[in-house]
Amino acid sequence: MPALHAAPVNRHYLDKVMAVAEIMAVEVIVDILDVRGLKLVAKGTRVTRALQEKLILHKLRQPFESCVRVSGGVDQRAIAGIAGRLVETSPSLAHILRASGKGSAAVLAQLARLEFGDALRMMLTVADRNGAHALEHAVLVSLLSVCMAQKLGLGEQDQMVAGLAGMLHDIGELYVAPAFLARGKRLLPHEWSHIVVHPRIGQMLIDELGGYPAAVGRAVAEHHERFDGSGYPRQIGGGQISAPGQAVAVAEVIAGLLLTDHPLERAELALKIIPGEYSHELLSAISGALRMATPDAAADPVRAQGGEGVEHLFWRIAAILDVGEGLMVGVAAKSPGMLELLHKTMERVRTIRRAFISTGLDVYVRPESDLGAGTDQMLLFEREVAGREIQWRLRDIARDLALQTSAPDEQVLLAPLVRMLDDDLPGAARAKPLAPAPAAWSGSVLAGGSMRHGGA
Repeated sequence: MPALHAAPVNRHYLDKVMAVAEIMAVEVIVDILDVRGLKLVAKGTRVTRALQEKLILHKLRQPFESCVRVSGGVDQRAIAGIAGRLVETSPSLAHILRASGKGSAAVLAQLARLEFGDALRMMLTVADRNGAHALEHAVLVSLLSVCMAQKLGLGEQDQMVAGLAGMLHDIGELYVAPAFLARGKRLLPHEWSHIVVHPRIGQMLIDELGGYPAAVGRAVAEHHERFDGSGYPRQIGGGQISAPGQAVAVAEVIAGLLLTDHPLERAELALKIIPGEYSHELLSAISGALRMATPDAAADPVRAQGGEGVEHLFWRIAAILDVGEGLMVGVAAKSPGMLELLHKTMERVRTIRRAFISTGLDVYVRPESDLGAGTDQMLLFEREVAGREIQWRLRDIARDLALQTSAPDEQVLLAPLVRMLDDDLPGAARAKPLAPAPAAWSGSVLAGGSMRHGGA
């Protein structure tokens, strides 16, 4: 990836800066020169829309990001205020803070010590103005990252790295076309190519502009990696992922669930659904927080939406395996690269099928099952969450499969499999066998008790 000063100004980020400049004072702090040394904008100039076209047409001698400063933007005081409010209003967050052994006062004090230069303050301000709750999410991930780092037994320096990386984990998204980040938009598998680069963009920005240890940028680059190698952008796993990177990855998942009903239960289900995705030490932090939840919180009514589609999901997984294994002995068998890709893909699908069984969803597939109306609401809740998480994992595989096939003939060959993985399409799994699910699929977690008591 080229250095910032060797490429034109990113038009998406520039447009967001211009939007901020319409409501806040954004000033040029050094002369902006093109690569030939020609002055484009003088130091002290107020940034306005009139500069946008001039800047977008030129490569700059130094990054645009290091040439501007915002007055009255996001600073440590604003971050500390948001962090304090989150701790006061989220009992679940408070439970996690206590379970990590750090305590809210210590974590808040650590966040108050985070420092950001002009370039990153500008980015945090842009994020704050660009999307509802974007800065709140960043602060929440930062808080949780420090907790997870503490749970891993990391020292103060690595905890600070995790906190900084948590705060900055999504700044790469500021450089992505807004159409691909629109709230509620469902991306097609091939469209994920616009999104999967944002961790690497974030790392590049931090390394060139932040003045931080390289570990901060690395942890940002790893925040969507998974311990079992199923994440992105590099699909690394285990010890290849830094400890702060692991902490931010788990924190980011938890943060996305803390504003829902029964967030700790949802988080534990989401993190344990596929064994090996996350380290055991980090999973224990969530389990500890759940055990520390007050009786009143645990007694809150569960509003499960039922388990519609679970049976269809089961047969869709079976159909995906049939199609994939058919491809492996068909045309794809002539290509070693294609065969290896399909082998890895099918192994991931088989892992998901095992998760379907181990979480107890299979009990709803068997004809003799009598788990319908009147079923315990927590079981229905767990069925809903587990089913949704499995569907997300199938979509992850669709994304990876689409992004790893570039040759047109390979894309055509794999298109039906990608579609089946991506969505619960009508007709995607019509060939439902007449035989019931094997009797050996008994003894699953939901059939014999609540999944939240299962192992990691």
